[in-house]
Amino acid sequence: MANWIDKGSGRYKLIAELGYDAKNKRIRRSMTITLDRKPRKGELDLEAARFEESVKNGDWIKPNLMGFEDFIKEWKKNHADLVMGEYTRKIYMYFIESRLIPTFGRYQLDKISTIQIVRFFADLKDPSSRQDGKNKPLATNTILNIYKALKSVFDMAHEWQMIAKNPMEGVRRPTAPKSEQREIKHRKKSYTHKEAETVITALYSEPENWRMYFIGVLLGGYRRGEYLGVEWPEVDFVNNRILVEKQITFDEDGKSIEGELKAVEHEGYVPMPAWYMQELAAFKQKQLRERMKMHPNDWKGENKDYVFRNKYGAKYYPNTPSLTWRKFLDKHDLPRIRLHDLRHTTAMLLRNYGADLKAIQSQLRHTKLATTSDIYVERDVHAAGGDNHFEVLNPKKPLGHQMDTTS
Repeated sequence: MANWIDKGSGRYKLIAELGYDAKNKRIRRSMTITLDRKPRKGELDLEAARFEESVKNGDWIKPNLMGFEDFIKEWKKNHADLVMGEYTRKIYMYFIESRLIPTFGRYQLDKISTIQIVRFFADLKDPSSRQDGKNKPLATNTILNIYKALKSVFDMAHEWQMIAKNPMEGVRRPTAPKSEQREIKHRKKSYTHKEAETVITALYSEPENWRMYFIGVLLGGYRRGEYLGVEWPEVDFVNNRILVEKQITFDEDGKSIEGELKAVEHEGYVPMPAWYMQELAAFKQKQLRERMKMHPNDWKGENKDYVFRNKYGAKYYPNTPSLTWRKFLDKHDLPRIRLHDLRHTTAMLLRNYGADLKAIQSQLRHTKLATTSDIYVERDVHAAGGDNHFEVLNPKKPLGHQMDTTS
């Protein structure tokens, strides 16, 4: 039967009686509670009974003395290193080391409360919390990444029964203030058909490797690192399609590596228009001729045969396309959108050309159809035909939508 002991100074030890073990030794569990007042009649009997019931039901977990900083090592070894991509792990560890350990590192894991975490995220919205000296609040995406990292840590601590209750329950996911939401809402997220024609025309005055890369991203809806990771054996010239099965990303040290895609659904063949594949074939032949002129010791690609690489065969750094894209837009005074927004352009144009949502989902390799349907904010009235919807963007098409690429 449950009982309790008065330890003085408002502290009471609750005892759960669980019977006897094989050696006829009494099995007990205990926990100490503190009251800042005199207990009411029967209150401690009731608390002891509740405690004993929670122990018998398996709801109570013995307090763990592991500290937050020590648990991070367990979390990284037994979770992050096993299931997270290297780039995601790099981002999480950066915020854990720069934000979370300085704040929570000295606390025992089960002593960190929900209200502590709520106050921590409230403080992050103050410009004084910045570590770079800028006098403005942290970006919502930065705060969101910190939230995701902390939630992952406590989710695993709770799943592994290191804590009885997850303190992240009750901590709201960070959202952008209305001013930032308005800015995002009105930010240009895709090109119209006419703007896409203009962009493609301008790309014909750029180096061939970047012309083929950016046009390919626009036509295929590739993610930045996916198209960097494509090798020539994965280009199917017979069926006009390109296989995506890996990406170029970062490791924890910020180095460029070849990595897996985030989801199995991201893998697959991407159909491409015939005119683009013909130009890609010519681009391949040019690469082969240049490599034949190269001294074998100058080749840095080892056994890799990336479609998009530097002149020595080495893969590009993951950020290089984004930097090159911004310079290209500024050079030609074109409407500024992010490189990733070319995926949105792909979706918008396909929608305008008459493709249904399932076809667009397949092209973009979205895991959920809802992700695809959330992209569309506007439509222009252009319609197109042909075996591939993007045949209409052929810059050398003799009739209609012809673009000048001679400059």
